[in-house]
Amino acid sequence: MEEKKSIYDGSEIVVWGGRINEFLWLCSGVNRKILRQCPTEYAKYAGMGGTIFFTACMAALSGGYAISTVFDNSIVAVIFGIFWGMLIFNLDRLIVNTMYSDGKVTISWQELVSGLPRIVMAIFLGIVISTPLELKIFEDAIDIQIEQDKDRLLNEKIGETIHRRDSTSQKRDEILNGVAMFDTQITTSSTETNNLLSDINDLQTKLNAENNMIRSYDQKIVPLQRQLNSMTSDNSQYQSILSKLGSLRSKRASAVSQRNALAAAIRGKQGQVAASDATLKTLMGNKQAETQKESERLHQEIDSLNLIINESKVRHKDWTEEDIKTKGSFRDKLEVQYKGFQARMKAFSELKEESPATNISSIFIMLLFIIVETAPTFLRMMVADGSYENLLDAEKHKIEVLACKKKSDINDVINTEIQISTEKNRQRLEEEIKANKELMEKIAKTQAELLQIALDKWREEELAKIQENPSAYIKTNNS
Repeated sequence: MEEKKSIYDGSEIVVWGGRINEFLWLCSGVNRKILRQCPTEYAKYAGMGGTIFFTACMAALSGGYAISTVFDNSIVAVIFGIFWGMLIFNLDRLIVNTMYSDGKVTISWQELVSGLPRIVMAIFLGIVISTPLELKIFEDAIDIQIEQDKDRLLNEKIGETIHRRDSTSQKRDEILNGVAMFDTQITTSSTETNNLLSDINDLQTKLNAENNMIRSYDQKIVPLQRQLNSMTSDNSQYQSILSKLGSLRSKRASAVSQRNALAAAIRGKQGQVAASDATLKTLMGNKQAETQKESERLHQEIDSLNLIINESKVRHKDWTEEDIKTKGSFRDKLEVQYKGFQARMKAFSELKEESPATNISSIFIMLLFIIVETAPTFLRMMVADGSYENLLDAEKHKIEVLACKKKSDINDVINTEIQISTEKNRQRLEEEIKANKELMEKIAKTQAELLQIALDKWREEELAKIQENPSAYIKTNNS
């Protein structure tokens, strides 16, 4: 049996490079049959394959973690992680194996230009892979940021609801205190009653001014209270804001007291008006019924808002998302809102804005993954050609020559078939021409024979005519 020799150094051909090398070479996408014959190239392509493989592993972990924040299902996360890792593995392998290299240790302009789309793709893949892993690395800080965001939004929601409740309570108190008892200017024939109505209008004007003052205090108190809720007691501005709130609330309480006194005076005047004029008493009674109905409606609204405020921090863990959307508390809705990948990305972005150290760390982690992802691409451009590349070029040249020979053989076969077909057509044409010639000769001969027969027959007929009557025949021909 003929011994197989290596095309590299004439020694016996190598058929196996070791389990680790073979696996890493498979990851790098090289021609293992040729690479086995080049021992000096083993480490280079094993390192390249290892980089591609471990990048795919990190991509699998990254994709699995990202999908686990969206779907609370470990099986789905594992399946997607494996799929994502295989996808990145295939892309990296394709990028490295389609790179142009001039075989020198320096990166030429042509190499850089031709590899630019692949470099951009590798950078993008590095960013995509690093982002979920950054979320995992800073998971504790992100969880704290999410809780702070939820507490801040919860306090804002509660503050807005309290403001709505207080405004509704103020409307109800105004109605119960007799505010806007008369919608139009009323005049009667009684001077005393007209004076009382004028006094009521003056008191109502003062009462409206006090209500406006209370509203202005509320507009100042609400934002300060929100700001205070978002601070801790050790904040430098905490005591200052607390002092402002105390002063505003004291002024508001004084205005409320003044408003209540004016409302009591209006009710006294209204009683005097009702006693002095029966018609006005009837109008006031109707108005009182309307205000009572409106006050009951506002009271129900206040009770509903109080219920929302009291249950705002309750967490219904056994409720479905559909139930939470329709009847969930503020805390329930915030838990749903801050669940998932997007919420963590938003919290991480806020964390980086608030903490420069975290932002710098995130940038360095992202750059690390970009370097790892682009390393095989630049390595492919920077590494000089070795024995593997030379043998690969020889193999390519051999295949090209064999392909050219195959093309030439195919052309020869086709040309031969064309010549054979042409010769067959020529012979067929000659045979047809010969056959046609013989046929035409037979036709011509037959026609000549038939013509001779016809001439002989005509001669006989003419001779018969002459014999019968020569004179008539001559006269006929002459005419």
